[in-house]
Amino acid sequence: MCFSLVCCGWMLLSLVFAFGDVVVNRTTTLFVNHGQSAQMRCNYNQTKDIESMAVDLKTLNHTLCSYFFHGNTWTRQKCKDHIKFTWILGISFELLNLQIQDSGTYTCTVRRIVKPPEVNLGVQRVQVIVRPALSLSCVKRPDGSPMILCSVDFYHNSLEQLWIRDGVVLNSSYSNTSFNGSFNQKSYLILPPQTFNDTIYSCWVNHSSLNKPLVANLSSSGCYESGDVHATETVVFAMLIVVLTAFLITAVIYSLYRRGRQSSTSPVVLSVTPELGLYDDLQTETLYSTLGDHHPVPCSPAFAHSFAQ
Repeated sequence: MCFSLVCCGWMLLSLVFAFGDVVVNRTTTLFVNHGQSAQMRCNYNQTKDIESMAVDLKTLNHTLCSYFFHGNTWTRQKCKDHIKFTWILGISFELLNLQIQDSGTYTCTVRRIVKPPEVNLGVQRVQVIVRPALSLSCVKRPDGSPMILCSVDFYHNSLEQLWIRDGVVLNSSYSNTSFNGSFNQKSYLILPPQTFNDTIYSCWVNHSSLNKPLVANLSSSGCYESGDVHATETVVFAMLIVVLTAFLITAVIYSLYRRGRQSSTSPVVLSVTPELGLYDDLQTETLYSTLGDHHPVPCSPAFAHSFAQ
């Protein structure tokens, strides 16, 4: 029995020396924020008898990127636009601008092609989970009343979501969840009639991939104002039309009034008759004084006038 075990051990060692060590790492998990990039290193057994080898990056049995090495040169076979391959300090792939639907398990396999036989030098598996993306927006119900929409994109169906108004948790909301490569949950909160007080509403979300919950805030005044924008524009435009129409009517009436007044007024001719002198005859008369010596005294009209008074 012991002899057979020793033989099996020697056979396994001979296979290792014949085909090289296979580096197979356990699956690791990598959490990434929405829109960021992730670096995935491909660990493998570096041997000196490698003349050519191939590197593949796959997910769900779909090849995302593939490179071939021969003659100290890497040649691209196929690769998605959002994947970058580097080989300067080891072999690695960089996943760019990750979205929620990019979450999943990625497998990097390094294979020796020459010298034969073909051997896997390393297999690295990484589970990439993109953290949820949260957004708040104002929407309308069919009757025109305002609502707040909390939309969350996430991977894995395990999400907690709450509505908070000024620090108080609310229960009056409804939501629905859909799946299209990733999960999406939409939650709607109906707003009460508008008041003079501004209210802050918050959407609180927790997920297993988060270090702490996500919170997004929105002011209720923004939703009421956004709903009345078109109505306000219509009222202002109507008022502008009324003012312009009144101005034009006033200008036309004033112009007609001036024309009518000018046509009905005839020119006035003033005739000036010189005033007859009241004392013209005094210029030719001679007055005699009854006092003292009777000598004729010539009298001017001004003197005669003073005398008459």
